[in-house]
Amino acid sequence: MRRLTWRLAVPRGRQHVDFVLIIASIAIVALVGVVEQRAERERVRVSGAKPARAGHQLGPYELAYLSGGPRRALNTALAVLASAGAIRVSRGSRVTAVHGASPSPVPLEQAVLDATAARPGGYQASELRRELESHPALAELAAELERKGLIVPQSAFEKARRLCDRLRFVVAGAAGYLVLLIVLAVMGVAGEETVYVGAVFFALFALVTSLIALYRQRRRLRNVVTREGREVLRSAHAYHPRGVRDPRSLSAAVAIPVALYGLTESGDRLLCDELSVGVPGGDCAGACGSFSGSGTTFGSDSFGGMDPGGGSSSCGGGSGCGGGGGGGG
Repeated sequence: MRRLTWRLAVPRGRQHVDFVLIIASIAIVALVGVVEQRAERERVRVSGAKPARAGHQLGPYELAYLSGGPRRALNTALAVLASAGAIRVSRGSRVTAVHGASPSPVPLEQAVLDATAARPGGYQASELRRELESHPALAELAAELERKGLIVPQSAFEKARRLCDRLRFVVAGAAGYLVLLIVLAVMGVAGEETVYVGAVFFALFALVTSLIALYRQRRRLRNVVTREGREVLRSAHAYHPRGVRDPRSLSAAVAIPVALYGLTESGDRLLCDELSVGVPGGDCAGACGSFSGSGTTFGSDSFGGMDPGGGSSSCGGGSGCGGGGGGGG
């Protein structure tokens, strides 16, 4: 009888342990949500700062970078150069230089010309974009947009990055806790009650969600467009509606439409298809990677898109687009 009582007591003790473990697992899941929400609130607070209401003169490549980051800017350069006959985009998404093409006064266009000229066989479009994504011409575009207050300086996100660092600790803690659950089951301290299965589920859920949250927040903290930047873009879209081109200049006919709306507005479906090879979802299904939300970022993965936002913008001929103040909503 004494032996039977002892045997019944063991599962009951394990049951208590299992309940403690599942409560701890749920607590980790809640911690992930709290830390990510704090990081998100900080990001939105910084990116939603009140606009300076200053006038802005933006060229097509600044509009492209503001609209869709490095990829949009590079796609704009490729579309302009291909339309001008300075590069050739052939089947298989192969981009090659055209012999005798004139140099370009635009740094990003010249970067494309230099890269293709230095490689006789050319590049695939996706390969060329990867080659140029860290080019100084793109870095200067980003720096100029920061100076104008249209994208958030990385230094403004110190607090948000510290919160992301806490997410890393949560990831490590969730992983360690999952290992602990397995060890306790192997040792026989836990694992005989169905509650234990719930504890493992929530621990695994906490690990996965914390990894996703960390990845998402780190992406969102790159190249964040400010409230003023969104206003400038909103005005640019109003001034240059989709599908309307001015054939009198290459800038108005190709550069600005592609900058604001993506390759689908290049006017050449074959060119759009070839330059979109290797891009998840493709750039020809619509505006490249666009999504909406306040304090949005086009640089989540360096090649994303964003919902256009505000100021006023006007375009002249040639290669410049005149933005008329970030004032107006």
